[in-house]
Amino acid sequence: MEQEYRELREKLCETARLLYERGLVSGTDGNISVRASEDAMLITPSGVSKRELEPASLIVQKLDGTIVSGRGKSSREAKLHAAIYRIRTEIGAVVHTHPAAATAFAMCGQTLPDNCLVEVPAVIGKIALAGYAPAGSGKLAENVRMAAVDSDVIFMQNHGVVTCGKDLTAAFNKMEMVENAARTICYAKLLGGIREF
Repeated sequence: MEQEYRELREKLCETARLLYERGLVSGTDGNISVRASEDAMLITPSGVSKRELEPASLIVQKLDGTIVSGRGKSSREAKLHAAIYRIRTEIGAVVHTHPAAATAFAMCGQTLPDNCLVEVPAVIGKIALAGYAPAGSGKLAENVRMAAVDSDVIFMQNHGVVTCGKDLTAAFNKMEMVENAARTICYAKLLGGIREF
């Protein structure tokens, strides 16, 4: 099984290290997955720093929750990832992290305004807000599933951010762009007098 998904495993670990290097994850937070087949995904194990992830440590898990292979315990947010793959068959990867600036917006029950920084509407697109539910719960997975119907970027109230895309590069790029836009808007608010378009 590890040989079968070798390329996906390596790409997922590379993406995890990039998230860490760019300050988009800290400690052991966050989780990343990639669609491995129609009904299965590769997902990061729980409690492992994204900078230390090894291809062999990834979990192969069916979308129904059945563990196929892997060491350790699967991410407690696996239900959230599976919910997105089920409702959006074109999605190939999901990234969930707690980047500071974007998560601050989510903590306030807000998404990024789309009328002051051109990248938000033009490149990031619609940002959905999923209502609060406890981490790892079926309710959170359902809230995210509903929000993901027509959005590749979901802010989870009082929690963090989920991005998804056709592959790991697309999902990573969305997360990086979202956090950069959130930081820029926060800096502009400190300066005062944001000009809207």
